[in-house]
Amino acid sequence: MCCKKNWNIFRRLINLKPQEENLNFILKLPYKNKVIRKMVLFLLSAFCFLLSTFCISCDKEEMLYGTWNLQTVLMNDESLNDSLQFNVIPRYTYYKFFFANSLTVSTYALGKTTSSSDGKYIYKGNSYVKMNFTIFEKSYEITAKIKKITQKELHLEYDDHGNHYFLKLYK
Repeated sequence: MCCKKNWNIFRRLINLKPQEENLNFILKLPYKNKVIRKMVLFLLSAFCFLLSTFCISCDKEEMLYGTWNLQTVLMNDESLNDSLQFNVIPRYTYYKFFFANSLTVSTYALGKTTSSSDGKYIYKGNSYVKMNFTIFEKSYEITAKIKKITQKELHLEYDDHGNHYFLKLYK
């Protein structure tokens, strides 16, 4: 009996008419029990949610695009005071990542805004970003490890001239 019932359902699904091709008709066919029907609807909605979540967060390089405001700088696991931070990385620093691997670093120091020239970056998988830029007539080549990246927060970690830096940036 069970095989005959399944065969009839299969045959009806193959011979669907255009007006019958909707989700309600398909879900009502094999499931007469309300609990099973609710479970199938839950699994379908969970699958759609997971698929949409995966598609949104699957490309972390796209999360990198935009303007990031530097909020915190730790050098050798110590927070920098204002005068030391000004000499290392000015407090008002913005990193702007663009689609064509273009990068602009802007800082506000000594009463004026200065932007980098010819900045470029290379996104290396989910864990590294290599940045090249020139600002204040000094060239920088930084390969930073991405410790955390979300839509609103970016944590970078790198070593430069014997010092270990940890940067927290926010959109």
